[in-house]
Amino acid sequence: MEKIERRMKIVFVCTGNTCRSPMAEIVFKKLLAEKLGCQIHELPDKGFEILSGGLAAYDGMAASPNATIVVQKLGVSLEDHQSRYVDIDLIKHSDAVLVMTKNHLDIFQDRFHDQHLPVHMLSFSGSDISDPFGGDEKVYSQCLSEIQENLKHLVFKILS
Repeated sequence: MEKIERRMKIVFVCTGNTCRSPMAEIVFKKLLAEKLGCQIHELPDKGFEILSGGLAAYDGMAASPNATIVVQKLGVSLEDHQSRYVDIDLIKHSDAVLVMTKNHLDIFQDRFHDQHLPVHMLSFSGSDISDPFGGDEKVYSQCLSEIQENLKHLVFKILS
């Protein structure tokens, strides 16, 4: 398979990179791969780099157990996820940086104001996607549904 030049880099951002942003990353990869008719591991060859990070993350943390459980029900895995702190190396050359809350947007813009990056809320309505951290599986499932709905719009927007 011939490798093509990168067309798009998207980074999902939340607080700790153990719940919302890793769920968004893996589900977005799944939706995008389905639309492109490929496997998730083939997305880089299709020109897509999809990542996630946290504004207050510690590098190397696993995804929360309930995040892992709810995405498994969609047929994807967070078993190998390791959290990472959002630094300039993660976000440089991004076509889109998608945050979960207005507070994340404010922090991001304050921290990286000189970078002129395309930072937006993941939610198309501009509403916050609540942090499920510490919640039960039902709370994570509700959060994932909200993320998934916004990701469907994003895939449509990117591929149309």
